Amino acid sequence: MIQISKWFSLCLVAMLAFTVSSFAQDDTTNEEDPVVVYDPDDVDGTRGFSSSKIVIGGSGTFGVANNALFYEFSPFVGYRIVDRWVVGVGFNLSQQSQKFAEPQFTDITRQTFSGVRALTRYLIFHVGDPAGVYGLAEFQYNRIKLVRRINNEVIDELKLDPKASMLFGLGYSSNYYQGFGYNVEVSYDVLHKDGESFSIWPIQYRVGFTYGF
Repeated sequence: MIQISKWFSLCLVAMLAFTVSSFAQDDTTNEEDPVVVYDPDDVDGTRGFSSSKIVIGGSGTFGVANNALFYEFSPFVGYRIVDRWVVGVGFNLSQQSQKFAEPQFTDITRQTFSGVRALTRYLIFHVGDPAGVYGLAEFQYNRIKLVRRINNEVIDELKLDPKASMLFGLGYSSNYYQGFGYNVEVSYDVLHKDGESFSIWPIQYRVGFTYGF
């Protein structure tokens, strides 16, 4: 009986020593390799405002159809609210010209649009790393100036009512993280009306650059 008690005591001491040793090893491992928990509000390892979250960019489009020429340039500055989500503001400058040539004269009507834009982008998924596909939404409010020329002589100049546009679409960014990258976008203006909206076409294609998204 005494012999069994000794063996039982030795086994108990050995188990206790093994348990203490195991906990000590776990503590050392945790100190060397801490568990990292992803925080969606933590961008680039920084919470709160940080210049590393600022995004700048610009895009443009160009089109020709039925004696009409259209181009647009739209820079913006944004901020990464969370890792995948950017909101921003910018301005828009675009011009649309239509030309009608007759034997006696050339009639050119040119509309110039300038205004503000508010936009948002959200990274949907990565295509490799760091490239990715993002969804976009953008609101534009543009002032319109119309100039009509016949044989290079201004015969009419008007300021028309401002026009609003609401664009939804998809884009591709070659570099989602910090650094320069190019982006390609296609969007649709849900407020487009033929003969009234500032763009000739409801579907818009843009090519541009971005720093930080």
